[in-house]
Amino acid sequence: MIEKRNSHRIRLSTKSILSHDEVTLTGQLENISMNGALIRLEHGTYLPQGSEFDLTVFINDESTPLQLDVEVVCVSFAMAGVKFVSYKADTEGRLAQLMEALSSDPEPARVEHEIKRRRLAGNLREE
Repeated sequence: MIEKRNSHRIRLSTKSILSHDEVTLTGQLENISMNGALIRLEHGTYLPQGSEFDLTVFINDESTPLQLDVEVVCVSFAMAGVKFVSYKADTEGRLAQLMEALSSDPEPARVEHEIKRRRLAGNLREE
């Protein structure tokens, strides 16, 4: 896929599920950032760009998966690049901790998480 990312990513190969209405697709997460992920799907799977799904990411040694709402931003062969639209439950904090723990340079993940936290706090004050 063409490199359009501006977020720090970590390689994380783990089971993931994309679901929407009656559609459920099992895939393999390839990498993840605070803003999006790359998912390998079964060969021949087509996801329309702009389509929205619930993404469930199963992390080894954790009983509760990460849960996010995502939008498909690019598709190539059996790969789908998704951006995170919203986090469910405590996923954002858990993802930030995972990024810091698995990154060879955890500082970019900390900075991105702080920027998102401040943006969210600002949005809450405006409402």
